[in-house]
Amino acid sequence: MKRLNFQNVNTLNNRANMLSGNLLLVAGDGSQFPILWRIHSAVVWLMQLIYTIALLAGIIVTPKEKALKDGTVAVVVIIESCFLFTRIYVQRKELAQLIQKMNDILQTADEIMENIVKATLKPIITPFTIYGAVGVLSIATWTLTPILLILEKTTFLYVDYNLPCAFTAEPFSIGVLIWTTIFMTIASLYSFLKKYSVDIYMMHLVLMLTAQYRYMAVKLSLLFRDSQDNRDKTRKEHHSITEKKLKALCRHQNTVLHISFLLRKLLSVNFSLLYINSVFRFCFIGILMSSVPYMTLMEAISVLSFTMGSITQFFLLCSSVQTLSDASVEVTDKAFDEAWYQFGPSMKRTFILLIMANNLDCKIAAIDKFNLSLPSFMTIMNQSYSVALLFLKAN
Repeated sequence: MKRLNFQNVNTLNNRANMLSGNLLLVAGDGSQFPILWRIHSAVVWLMQLIYTIALLAGIIVTPKEKALKDGTVAVVVIIESCFLFTRIYVQRKELAQLIQKMNDILQTADEIMENIVKATLKPIITPFTIYGAVGVLSIATWTLTPILLILEKTTFLYVDYNLPCAFTAEPFSIGVLIWTTIFMTIASLYSFLKKYSVDIYMMHLVLMLTAQYRYMAVKLSLLFRDSQDNRDKTRKEHHSITEKKLKALCRHQNTVLHISFLLRKLLSVNFSLLYINSVFRFCFIGILMSSVPYMTLMEAISVLSFTMGSITQFFLLCSSVQTLSDASVEVTDKAFDEAWYQFGPSMKRTFILLIMANNLDCKIAAIDKFNLSLPSFMTIMNQSYSVALLFLKAN
């Protein structure tokens, strides 16, 4: 049977990482991706550079109201994905250590751990797959719609694009409209995929750590429960075996705490930035939504689908971080209801120390005020709505 590792336990993360061109580490030994994927990554990054320049130029030459509604979401996504990617990429050393420690744990995983890891990751796979498919279709529909204008006229202006861009002076011909629209569509899809891939990657890191906390909780509970049910061995021999197992779990917890330290170092700034940036991202999505009554049916459907997908994505991210925080403080809860008090002073002392350590929840964000969680999800939605109203009133 093939052993689980950081890479093969989540195929969605692995495929998104390669297809987007991010090529973030998935192996603890720092091994490189095949040459074809590295060439693909270089082409995608070059495309993103051209796309960003064309987008910014389009926002400058397009009327302010249209630029605000149609272009700002794309700019915020570019800024967010580039910053998140850069922060992870420049900390490759810490990331490699984290992955290697996780792989070391998984190499000796028992059936309980394998089941917990799979069960922890499973809830995000299907929603994120659907979100990715809906996001790609929505963006493609939104950006390709201007091509239909060739049925009505032969010369075009910057305002004819749904996604602001500027490649040549206006007015321009049908040929220019077609190739620029197709390029911006492909580039915007890759921009979305880069953000999509980084989000999955960060959630994968968070949930892999969550699974270890849950494993600790289950093993502690089973340890004391099995000890209570076992009547075949002498009391002294039985307590000795249980104490050895408890010490092994303590060593496992030390490894998990080290991984949590590495994860905080790796993602703390990212999660605080995500909090702030999400306020503006959903604010500009709200401004875009205000134009839905004036759009065609296909454009309106694509915008609504993209909005619902973005909200779902951010909710899943906040939920994952909340799950980690909850799991980190619930390690000893189940075990506390078992017969731990029947053992000697040494084991009681060890278990009480575990309970004390369990009171320190795992928070990743650099600034507590900007920590992601389910309550902060609602706070961000409310703040985005308020900022969007200010923008709309100002215009």
